[in-house]
Amino acid sequence: MNLKRILLFLLLAALLVTPVSAASDTKTDLRLPIVMYHHLSPKKKLQGDYVLSPDELEADLQYLREHGYESITTKQLIGWSRGEVQLPEKPVMITFDDGYESTIVYAGPLLEKYGFQAVVAVIGSAADLFSEKRDHMLDYSYLAWDAIRDISRGDTFEVQCHTYTMHKLNTRKGCGKIMGEGYTDYRKKLTEDLTRFRDKCAAEDVQLTDTIAFPYGVYSDETISIIKELGFAAAFTCTERVNHLTGDPDELYELRRFNRPHGISSEKFFSKWED
Repeated sequence: MNLKRILLFLLLAALLVTPVSAASDTKTDLRLPIVMYHHLSPKKKLQGDYVLSPDELEADLQYLREHGYESITTKQLIGWSRGEVQLPEKPVMITFDDGYESTIVYAGPLLEKYGFQAVVAVIGSAADLFSEKRDHMLDYSYLAWDAIRDISRGDTFEVQCHTYTMHKLNTRKGCGKIMGEGYTDYRKKLTEDLTRFRDKCAAEDVQLTDTIAFPYGVYSDETISIIKELGFAAAFTCTERVNHLTGDPDELYELRRFNRPHGISSEKFFSKWED
């Protein structure tokens, strides 16, 4: 009788433990590669580490589709981290930094053709300048605020913050601290810049995500602490590594990306993801 009770106890214990273990395994690791594009141009003289040809972009999108990748948005990723959204089996994020006008001219139609979505990181001061100039020379032009508003309301692009005036390499590099700058002064400067960006987007009726791409990938623990206080839910860096996420929302503040340069095949570029 005692032996039967022992066997029954072991059987019940196994039934109780196994489902919990299986459930936890399903959310231990989301493999999320993120590709970072900048400017696009068909002119060979402009192509380089941060300028890709439209043909190269199309080859990348073909590669991603043929290898079963599905693009996700920042909204989906944040929802997943909160347990609210399910993601596809092979997710990928596609990002375009700086908000060049070439993004909507060349990338927009290609993304629609292959069924992908992307997030565009906009520089507030650049949008101001090209809203005033109305200069559409695609060699260098940035998106004006009316164009940013339009894409933010479409299905192909999300819009995120790339700071208002901190996309610079002078005394202050990106969102970094100036040498000798105290935390209070740094917090004030960063808060003013990001609040200005959000206020401008609201005034221009731009639908904005609660995410930021750090200019030049420069940030610190203090930067992350400040953007959390301001209500940002995710941040994109320039560290080249595939993201392995467990569902902890704090992991989204250091999302890693691979910069896509000109001059190598899609196969060679995406081989970096095989980690």
